[in-house]
Amino acid sequence: MGTEKSAQRLANKALEAVIDNLPQGNSPRTITVWVKMNDIASPNYIWGYGSAFNAQYFGLLQQSTTTSNSDLNLAGWGTSNDLIVSVSLSKARWYQYSITFDGSVSKIYRNGELLKYIKGMSRDTKGTIFRLGEINTTIGINADFDDLKIYNVALSDKEIYDLYNISKQPADMIVADSKENAAAKKENEKPNLDTTIIKPVVANTKKVEVFSQGQKIISNNVQDININQLPEGTYLLKITNLPTKKIPAK
Repeated sequence: MGTEKSAQRLANKALEAVIDNLPQGNSPRTITVWVKMNDIASPNYIWGYGSAFNAQYFGLLQQSTTTSNSDLNLAGWGTSNDLIVSVSLSKARWYQYSITFDGSVSKIYRNGELLKYIKGMSRDTKGTIFRLGEINTTIGINADFDDLKIYNVALSDKEIYDLYNISKQPADMIVADSKENAAAKKENEKPNLDTTIIKPVVANTKKVEVFSQGQKIISNNVQDININQLPEGTYLLKITNLPTKKIPAK
């Protein structure tokens, strides 16, 4: 998910990139990104590309709010081309936003959950400049971005859900940095020269996988897995049961 050390912060400035093979017209697509908004009293133009003409734009924005709810808008330029849903919203909290379009159906997801969809809405996207923090050429953003992914296919509901679960940071691994936490951590730290090993409860019956930023970086089917080789950071650990080997009766 989004992490402070790897995230890109945009405050009243935008990022642009020319991507020649961005999905055009009514071709299928999926765009996912982790976002933490540092100001919700003003609109946050998350991402977008295309032309400022009817149905030729494709972008996502979170409307401003002074309450705990805000309109999330998949914009197509022209109100008849917009898909809008009201969602709860908190400042300084990471969310994964996902948009899919399969040539007919437009869908909005957040944190792996389908929020709203519409069938038959016209899409005629035209443009190769992908923008973060900007709608067409108007800048409006105060947020952190991480783990942007663009696909030329429409991922399924399950694939979006799985992508969120793989890339999210478990709640019990989120620690707010503070002077008190840093002091307590320093005081309690003790040198440990032993190799750190993850061991399944029963040998050879578990599969252990370690993920970072949605990518699997270690996988092991054996009894032990060494995590001392990993650099400092936050990781997702996944443990699954392996099929039980049956011994035929004699």
